[in-house]
Amino acid sequence: MADNVTYVTINIKRPMGREGCGTIKKVYDKDIVEDSIRKAKLSDKFRTEGLDFFVILYQRGEFLSTPDSQMPYFQFLVRGSVALYYLDENGDRRNVALMDGEGLLGDMEFALGNRPIFYIEAVTPVVVAALPMEKNRDRLEKDSDFLMYLLRNASRMKVFTARNSVVLPRLEERLLYHLKNECLHRTIIGMDDTAARLRCSRRQLQRVVKKLEEQGRLKKLRKGCYRLLGEN
Repeated sequence: MADNVTYVTINIKRPMGREGCGTIKKVYDKDIVEDSIRKAKLSDKFRTEGLDFFVILYQRGEFLSTPDSQMPYFQFLVRGSVALYYLDENGDRRNVALMDGEGLLGDMEFALGNRPIFYIEAVTPVVVAALPMEKNRDRLEKDSDFLMYLLRNASRMKVFTARNSVVLPRLEERLLYHLKNECLHRTIIGMDDTAARLRCSRRQLQRVVKKLEEQGRLKKLRKGCYRLLGEN
C-alpha cells in the first residue's frame, strides 16, 4: 500500500490566529478506496460513472477545512466525527454542528463557489472519501441523482436547524432533551463534544450544567461527565 499513499504538508491558519502546519494522508489504494465508497454508499448518490475518488485520513485535531483556504474536493465522511464552528467578533468559538460517521462537506462551496465559512475539525480520527470538485463540476452539474442528493442534504440541515432553534430554543431545554433521548444512561461525556452537538460554546454549556447541578437535576460523575437524575 505504501506506493499508493501520499503525504501532503499544508500550512494552516488555526483559530485565534495561530499558524501551523498539518500533514494529510491521501490514499489511492484501489481496495481501500472501493471499501470507503461502499461504506459511504456513494454508488447510490451518483449516476455519473468513473469518478476519481480517493481517501483522506485525518487525526484528531486536524482540520478538514478552514475559512482562509479553498475547499478543493467534496469530502464524504466514512468514519469518525467532525465539529463545524466559527469564531465570533470576540474570538470565542461558536459551534454550528457535529457530524458523526456520515455526511458531506463541500456542498455549499460547490453551489455558491465561495470559500468555506466554518472551521471543520476532526474530533476523532476521521476517514473521508474525497472527490475533486472543479475537475468534475461539469459532469456533476448534469447528474440528476447527485443534485437530488445535495437537495436532500440541504433540506435535512434546514430541518435540523429549525428543530433546535424553534422547537427547543433554550440551551437548557436542548441539553435536557439531549440527555433524555440521545445519551446512553442519560449521561454526557466531554464538555467540548456536547457543546458541539448542542451548537453552543463551552462556556454557555458550563453555566447551564452548573445551574442544573445546583438544582439537583444533574450529578457530576467525574470531570466533564454528568448524569441526569430523577426525570422521566
